[in-house]
Amino acid sequence: MFWKKKKKPKAKPSREEIIAQAQKVAAAKTEEIGDETLEKIRAAMFKKENSAMEQAKRQIMAADDDKVRDNLKYLLRDKE
Repeated sequence: MFWKKKKKPKAKPSREEIIAQAQKVAAAKTEEIGDETLEKIRAAMFKKENSAMEQAKRQIMAADDDKVRDNLKYLLRDKE
């Protein structure tokens, strides 16, 4: 028989250590990228979130499933 040695589990960092490390990395990357670039990215994301397509997606997701299904059937029937 082969006996395997039990490996010692590695100590996992605590939640606070993980958060502190993430904040350090975020601050370093913010400094590396620059505030102007981050602001441009924020503006682009905000613009995308409020585009007509995204608004339509949100309305469809919020609508009643049966109503959406009926409308799609109606549109498909009209194409034929």
